[in-house]
Amino acid sequence: MAKPDLIKESLWKLMYKLSLPGILGMMVISINSIIDTVYLGNLVGTDALAGVSLLFPITLIITSVTSFIAVGSSSVLSRAIGKGNQHIQSKVLPNLIAMALLSSLFLMLTGYLFGEDAVLLLGAKGEIVKICLDYLYVYIIGIFFSIYGLSANGLIRSEGKVKQAMIYTVIAVICNLILTPVFIDSFQLGVKGAAWSSVISMFVYNLLTTIYFVRKKATFEVGVLIIKIEKEIVIDVAKIGFSALVMQVSNVIRQFIIFRTVTWYGNTHDLAVFSTIFKIFSFVSVPTMGLLQPLQPVVGVNFGAANWDRCIQAVKTFRLSGIVLMLFLLLPIWLFPEFIINLILPNETLSIVELNYLKIILLALPFLPISTSSIIFFQAIGNAKKAGLVPLLRQILLFLPLILIIPYLNGLNGIYYSLLVENFLYASILWMLFNIETQKMKSQIAAKN
Repeated sequence: MAKPDLIKESLWKLMYKLSLPGILGMMVISINSIIDTVYLGNLVGTDALAGVSLLFPITLIITSVTSFIAVGSSSVLSRAIGKGNQHIQSKVLPNLIAMALLSSLFLMLTGYLFGEDAVLLLGAKGEIVKICLDYLYVYIIGIFFSIYGLSANGLIRSEGKVKQAMIYTVIAVICNLILTPVFIDSFQLGVKGAAWSSVISMFVYNLLTTIYFVRKKATFEVGVLIIKIEKEIVIDVAKIGFSALVMQVSNVIRQFIIFRTVTWYGNTHDLAVFSTIFKIFSFVSVPTMGLLQPLQPVVGVNFGAANWDRCIQAVKTFRLSGIVLMLFLLLPIWLFPEFIINLILPNETLSIVELNYLKIILLALPFLPISTSSIIFFQAIGNAKKAGLVPLLRQILLFLPLILIIPYLNGLNGIYYSLLVENFLYASILWMLFNIETQKMKSQIAAKN
């Protein structure tokens, strides 16, 4: 499969080639995330659905570690490709394997030793405890497959082969889609069956990705597939990966605070309405995140090749396209909010004020491509301080004060307004930081010429 020319090809053509599979890949991942939920709810029962849903904070730990390794390794590889540094290129995958193996062993051991304590801490009681443990003890068998597979697949995206990476993702999701009902119902494994289907699907995902590297299909120097820890690589990966880890963990904390705030100022109906609006917000953002995903290799490779002006133009191109796509997706929801909400929440009657809540929160979405593209830019160029510190300070200096003060003054309305204001301020700050960084690059370009 031909590799797009990240350095010379038109940015608009690159975006078209890379973003379509990126969007499809993100949509497929979103669908995959609800497969177990749908099957468990229909084939096993409400208790099974509740038990597996309760494990979300635990599975998020695995997702956070994966993001830490994947984002950091991808950034290191992209810059090495741009520089033509085959020495560094050959070290990325062996170190990735080592980090995935060590973190997997630690998480597996922790899961088996403290799994029951963690489940009880999350609030599981009675039969739900057994359901949680049945799923968890099988699921953690495949931790390495999840961490290594997703991280290694990120390396394929980092060399610009987003379509190839997407194909492997689609195959794994189809496997999960087919195997889940077979293991749950046909093999009579219940909750354990859902976990086993996930483990096997991720094993297939790993196998395909590993075959890709073993057969030397990668366009970068893969090196020998061995377990190897090297200080220079691990430190560079950790610096950038920390930003992804911070965003993952802080998002869980902020969601907990938001939902607790809704229950504090509202009732069960208000919680149902907010949950529905939050789902719509999250779903609409997925295609734009898919569009922006290929920005990392484009910026990383060109930064490594010292094509700094192209890095700046790439961000502007992808950012503008992200905003346009977001507005296009928002239009039908803005025009027909009641119809959209009723698709998810058919048995609730919403007031005009509640429909306006949806419109308020949707106003935050066009700012998302600005903030996301900026963070991707800082990750891609290896600026660990801005990539990691800004998202952390966002939660402390913007989110917490706004979510505490505005709802206190305006009640339930204030929750929606606080999230809108926060997203606007966050995007504005990152816009300024991006412009400061680009001015430095332009100065270097002028000095170089």
